[in-house]
Amino acid sequence: MVFGIAAICMLVLLSVSDLRSRTIPVPPVLVFAAVMAAVHLAAGDLTGLQILAGTLPGLFLLTAGLVSKSAIGTGDGITAAACGAAVGFYSELASLTAALLLCSVFSVVLLIRKKAGRKDSLPFLPFLTAGHILVLISEVRV
Repeated sequence: MVFGIAAICMLVLLSVSDLRSRTIPVPPVLVFAAVMAAVHLAAGDLTGLQILAGTLPGLFLLTAGLVSKSAIGTGDGITAAACGAAVGFYSELASLTAALLLCSVFSVVLLIRKKAGRKDSLPFLPFLTAGHILVLISEVRV
């Protein structure tokens, strides 16, 4: 749960940048991923292979962005991969799925209300933040 909260804190800070300037500063994201991986390895709760597996959903997003000629930003994929190093494969996959679903619903609403067109883009990190929050809430056991 601590790693999930750390990921959410990083995502909130990066979402501000994504909303304001549509850019994501990559160096802090890479530092975050390295620190999370080091803490997991030091604590012994995840192996290197499990940490690498956690980055796969983000790497998939990164690959989709490259294939789609940057329809999905590179920073979004790198950030999702870094979060995966913090929370693990299944939590990141669930968070990314929730984020894509939320973004899709929001996009459809904008299209229906004619507030945006098909070629318009949205900052993705606020949706990824919301996805992480939803997954963290769903994982909390009372």
